[in-house]
Amino acid sequence: MNILMATADHLMIDRRILQQARTLVEQGHEVTLLAGFECPQRESYRHEGIRIERFVFDWSDSRFSRWARHCGLVSGSSVYTVAGRVFRAWANRMAFLNSFEHFILERMMEYQVDVLHIHDFPMLAPAVKLAAARQVPLIYDAHELYYAQVQLPPAVQRKYKKKESRLIRHVDAAITVNPYIARLMGERYNVPAPHVIMNAAPKVPVLSGSPLRDRFGLDAGAHILLYQGWISDHRGIERIVQAAARFNDDIYLVIVGYGEFESVLKRQVARLGLEACVFFYGGVPSDELHALTCDADLGIIPYHGVDENNYFCSPNKLFEFAIAEVPFISNDLPFLRQVATQYGNGLMADLNSADAIAESINRLFADPARLASLKRGARVAREALNWDVEGRKLLAVYQRITR
Repeated sequence: MNILMATADHLMIDRRILQQARTLVEQGHEVTLLAGFECPQRESYRHEGIRIERFVFDWSDSRFSRWARHCGLVSGSSVYTVAGRVFRAWANRMAFLNSFEHFILERMMEYQVDVLHIHDFPMLAPAVKLAAARQVPLIYDAHELYYAQVQLPPAVQRKYKKKESRLIRHVDAAITVNPYIARLMGERYNVPAPHVIMNAAPKVPVLSGSPLRDRFGLDAGAHILLYQGWISDHRGIERIVQAAARFNDDIYLVIVGYGEFESVLKRQVARLGLEACVFFYGGVPSDELHALTCDADLGIIPYHGVDENNYFCSPNKLFEFAIAEVPFISNDLPFLRQVATQYGNGLMADLNSADAIAESINRLFADPARLASLKRGARVAREALNWDVEGRKLLAVYQRITR
């Protein structure tokens, strides 16, 4: 079966997407992943049996080009330029597909497809169009409530929500990352709640090395608090850095990941004189992250509910901590509390101020019995929160829509 996947990811491809593709390849399917349409350069390669194609959007629109030729407009002329701007504005407001979505559709149409599987809202409109044209099943994987992102203006949020509500009725199966977001989508769009396939990590062996301690010259008795993942504002990372000034002497914060906000945090560390206890590892490929995570004593998820995605979060790091048998500390958010309560691997705390974070971290590391109990819970969580379990759910969705 030819499965065509598509995602807007133009930097690092989400682990969730690659795992799903690998699972399908292991079942004997041919998977082509269109991964990013605003990449620096055109690329085509294979990765673990997955055909990956990456594209460069040049801001043209073939619909306009055909119309301009018909009208005799000369490319490069002032009239052509103004007409192009007017056309893109019309497409953005009135057409079923805007210029970017039409570009995605044209790229999708270049490939054979028996099942179309797209990731996140930006792919949805062109996918609905292609699925109808080719008469193939469409799976929509909503990694989040896309419209609810705090950085989007309210008018854009309303537009995206209305559009998603209309388009989701044309998919054969919707999936999302946790039961809270699934329930919200079902209620708000008046559709069956999407299937839940969590962002679980592969169940690989727990490693005994010390890559973080070796990199930063820390001894075996040091306590490592780990933040990993995308480094951006609105995630509360700056509060952890501020809290590090009040950590006990044997506690160190290590930040693994990348993002533009990293430079802000580094300036903060320098300003506070925390270079001896706050370390930046940098970004690493997803298949190298597990070894680093295993060397930590405690993971931190500092999200604080700035929007619905943040409030109902179930981030990759939660599952990566579980696979590495590392407990976590977080704010009291619904899904994180559910996991911590069910498996005993997490501590709910006030992470909304530097003083509160420092107090919680110092108290936990000063209580070996409590930390040991959380580590036991992490071992329990590892057996349930892994891709062996979630991958079977994905295959069940495929069996349901292709039988």
